[in-house]
Amino acid sequence: MPTRHSLAVAAGFLGLACWAAQHWFVMNTSESFPPGLYRKQWVPPHKGDLVLFCPPDRPIFREARRRGWIDYGLCPSGAGYMIKRIAATEGDHVEMSAVGVSVNGTTLENSARRMDTGYDVFLPFSHNLQHSEVLLMSPHPLSFDGRYFGIVHAGAIKAVLHPVLLWEVNHE
Repeated sequence: MPTRHSLAVAAGFLGLACWAAQHWFVMNTSESFPPGLYRKQWVPPHKGDLVLFCPPDRPIFREARRRGWIDYGLCPSGAGYMIKRIAATEGDHVEMSAVGVSVNGTTLENSARRMDTGYDVFLPFSHNLQHSEVLLMSPHPLSFDGRYFGIVHAGAIKAVLHPVLLWEVNHE
């Protein structure tokens, strides 16, 4: 028969395991990137890295929450964390048009807009990224990413992500 002390120790270990899982890992269930378990790493992010970020408090993100495109969560804006890849950083030239998003003259795959957000970045858009500005994108054609919300401050990035366990989703 377990004692109160052993139950308290077990509960403490369970709490510690839950804290560690939340602190070190994130589960992706969206279609922007492969679903699965990703490990968080607190290192300086670089162009090409997959990152976890907090959407800033902007009308476009509030509208995205209202429409169910992003979740409510623990970010200061009231939104949940999002996963995107850094497509452009300081010194890169970003252009957005009806054709899609280009970085340094190369159009990104599947980057044309497919949804009406009501809060679109003015098109055409052309900008040389400054210090601490990043463009966050996904190769998924229906991803809610920089093609809709534009440039964000690099300080919104909370961690670099590395896949641990990914799985296939059957869309039948």
